[in-house]
Amino acid sequence: MTSTSLLGEISRDLSSVESELVKYARQSNTLLGESSEHLIRAGGKRLRPAFVLLSGKFFNYDPDRLVPLAVAVELIHMATLVHDDVIDCASLRRGIPTVRARWGDQVAIYTGDYLFAQALCLVAKYGNEQITRILSEVSLRMCEGEIEQIETSGNLDLTLRSYLRRNKRKTALLFSTCCLIGALASGAPEFAVRSLKYYGYYLGMAFQITDDVLDFTSSEEVFGKPVCSDLRQGIITLPVIFALRDPCIGRTLREILVKEEKSESDWKEALRLIEVSGALEEAQELGNRYLEKAKKQLEVLPNSPPRQTLAEVADFIGVRKF
Repeated sequence: MTSTSLLGEISRDLSSVESELVKYARQSNTLLGESSEHLIRAGGKRLRPAFVLLSGKFFNYDPDRLVPLAVAVELIHMATLVHDDVIDCASLRRGIPTVRARWGDQVAIYTGDYLFAQALCLVAKYGNEQITRILSEVSLRMCEGEIEQIETSGNLDLTLRSYLRRNKRKTALLFSTCCLIGALASGAPEFAVRSLKYYGYYLGMAFQITDDVLDFTSSEEVFGKPVCSDLRQGIITLPVIFALRDPCIGRTLREILVKEEKSESDWKEALRLIEVSGALEEAQELGNRYLEKAKKQLEVLPNSPPRQTLAEVADFIGVRKF
């Protein structure tokens, strides 16, 4: 099962989203157009625009209204990815060279700015003050989440509460917003808007937790970036938090992670300790609890193919390998 195979009912409109993304990238005949298209052509799950479209499927579905919003949220997401790669000094994303690896940090920063500006132009043309305000607010919260990640880099005493707050800002709020604006743009009643908003939030929390587990369990070929890359950069995620709590291996793991210089054997031992501690399974279990809460939100919605698709997407998040 893949994310693409789940989204058959909106495949035509997702294709329109893809075409529009390329169109907006190409609006600049400078290097910005080339670097933006490079990022878009790298692909992706396109879950965020899919949530805009699927959330609109329950009521007055109008692709002419929803596709521009789906494009805008993906442009915002891609802008954050380009900036993240600069901060993380990442050389690979989705298995291909990042914009910064190919053109350097300066071009990458301006590419992210360009994509975000394109999103602003698109939302401004849409002319809905409420949706503009919602997207502006979530963009602010996402920046706060990224700054919090920088501020807590290498903090081995990071609490579960702080980790979850960071995930909320970094990831879950944009998922929630995608579902929210899709519902609002299709004229959904208040109960459905609320349900879809919280579905997106819980799903986004689970998505980030699963992402953090995959950083330890997937491969570079599948995941598109080196294994254990977050921890190597000092990003403390849920499996590390749980492993450090383990009475048997927590102290040994901490001794490795506080070293100023770590050898490759140190990293391999750290990964082994995290694996044997049961922290990966514990983290995935918390992610699964968020997924169950997400699916619970769907129960008030009309029993229809979009509802089934959203439930299947939640199941996919729990078992995905990339």
